[in-house]
Amino acid sequence: MNRVAEYLLSTRLWALIVKESREILRNKYLVFLLLVPPTIQLLILGAALDPQVRRASLGIVDGDQGRLSRQLSEAVVATGLFPQPTYFSDSESLTRYLERGKIKAGLVIPPGFTRDLDASGSAPVQVLIDGADAYSAGIVSGYIVRTVRHFRPSAASMQSASPIEPRIVMLYDPGQVSSWTFVPGVLGATLTLTATLVASATLLRERESGTMDQLLMTPCEPWEIVSAKVIPLVAFLIADISIAVVAAHVAFGLPFRGNVVIFLLASLLYVLVGIGLGMLLGTVCQRQRQAQLSSFFMNIPLIMLSGTVVPFDTMPQAMQLLSAVDPLRYYATISRSVILKGTGLPELWPQMLVLALFAVLVPAIGVRQFRRTLA
Repeated sequence: MNRVAEYLLSTRLWALIVKESREILRNKYLVFLLLVPPTIQLLILGAALDPQVRRASLGIVDGDQGRLSRQLSEAVVATGLFPQPTYFSDSESLTRYLERGKIKAGLVIPPGFTRDLDASGSAPVQVLIDGADAYSAGIVSGYIVRTVRHFRPSAASMQSASPIEPRIVMLYDPGQVSSWTFVPGVLGATLTLTATLVASATLLRERESGTMDQLLMTPCEPWEIVSAKVIPLVAFLIADISIAVVAAHVAFGLPFRGNVVIFLLASLLYVLVGIGLGMLLGTVCQRQRQAQLSSFFMNIPLIMLSGTVVPFDTMPQAMQLLSAVDPLRYYATISRSVILKGTGLPELWPQMLVLALFAVLVPAIGVRQFRRTLA
């Protein structure tokens, strides 16, 4: 072993290894890319990629208000999956919350529930599930149905093996087609990757080829130069989204139940966010290869924390709080709600407002940095 070590130390291979190691250590940017992004991504992905659903939102309509209906509600909450249920006076209010995505499931106990159990030993209840998220829908539905079917009130007759009959209604995606769940979210992930890479590459290509200096010698104002680069990108990206939705409809039968204008407006806002992020990359990085590597550090956390790949219900509370500053989260919510649920602007205006705020702030920061490079 000692001879092998001595041989390696005396060869040109070892000299090259030492030389390349020194080059890497001299490049602080490359050292940063090698050490910091993988560590942060590992922590985020390790926490976010957890298949266990720990918390889910539940709405309850107790039309009976009897002792057995209260016992059933308490039994469902006691599973631990629904720590803070929301109580509604009628099923219409519960359905509106389901449509807005504020709750994942609903339990509707009809009037006369206690009377029917006491008299005949059986009674029906309705379980409403938000099927737009197929993974969480299956787990949440399983918890509720299992609890309801095993509910054995001491005062009820035991003539029936299962005293309570749960009638499950899977809303928005009754067939639980997985592509219907993933396509609306993947649209946002695709926009994120494409917009950031293309916008940064556009700026860096001008810098590397030297044509940026030629543009600065023209009588054009900086805002005109920026607009001329942004507007075509916006048009092409909106066209990409439209083609993708049509292709998903043809290939997977994906329905489009909502307003096209709302969807395109949300897509436009998010395209501006993506282009703003790409401009930031283009002003920070010196080469297109650097921008490509840096984009992975930025885009992967955006995608993983947005709920497009990993459902929010499976994330720890800290990751859910961190996702509040993820613009893709709001676009994914809007696109999924519009496409699958047909949700309108009165229900989606909070998400639209936050997305609009990102669409103003992120490009403004990117343009500011770009103008500094022109100075």
